[in-house]
Amino acid sequence: MAKISLLVPSRERINLKLTLISSLVSTCHNINNIELIFGTDDDDPKKELIERICNNLSFVKNVPVQNNGKFIGINRIWNILYEYAEGDIIGYIGDDMIFKTPDWDSMIIDEFRGDNLPSDKFKLVHCYDGYRPIDEICVNAFTTRKYYEMIGYFTRPEFLINWSDQWMYQSYKAFDRIKHRKDIHIQHNHWVLGCRKRDNIADRMHADLNTTHLNKKGNIEKYSNQLWYDLREDHKDEIRKIGKILNLKPNWAVVDTEYIDLGEN
Repeated sequence: MAKISLLVPSRERINLKLTLISSLVSTCHNINNIELIFGTDDDDPKKELIERICNNLSFVKNVPVQNNGKFIGINRIWNILYEYAEGDIIGYIGDDMIFKTPDWDSMIIDEFRGDNLPSDKFKLVHCYDGYRPIDEICVNAFTTRKYYEMIGYFTRPEFLINWSDQWMYQSYKAFDRIKHRKDIHIQHNHWVLGCRKRDNIADRMHADLNTTHLNKKGNIEKYSNQLWYDLREDHKDEIRKIGKILNLKPNWAVVDTEYIDLGEN
């Protein structure tokens, strides 16, 4: 039976975890279709409570993350969680998302069955996030293991915050392997969108906690923004590699490869 592994880096945020869990229980056609995997820092002050919650739910598990007291970046955590996933379909989501559409799990599984799945198994499905009604970025995503097998990671690990969704999206879009299921609603309640207040976890992710990763001003967001352009040649090489493996020619018009000087400030 096909299974969806939902990978969720998450620190503290017990209320968000419980809301996400509740939304899955109330919308899944069959809860056995999914496994929810949280990644929890070793120094998370709520880790014992998180572990108890996960131990009491058969479809939820917790993976401890060795972070040495620092914010190591959510993309590194997504890659760690990938190694614990048992499903054929890998879900890229955040802890601030809520599943709204009944039977969404059956719909996603159908997207990766039979004639819906290319023979090379390279495909990404993303859903309506509550804000973007068009196909432009995958803030949530469902994929097969093919991408990891070809590239060697699930999300680009250098990005501490931001950009991993756009990187992944463009790698699939270059080969017209994106399916936008706007009929499946996965609400993204991000603080930037005004859905809730910015919390201490968001502050922590934006703070200068690990200066080895940062520019001289210690701004993680600006560092990640600049990194998008610093890695543009790597991204092009990745897309060329995928094209060779799949024997497909990429559409460079949908790939952001131009350099933009973001400045020092």
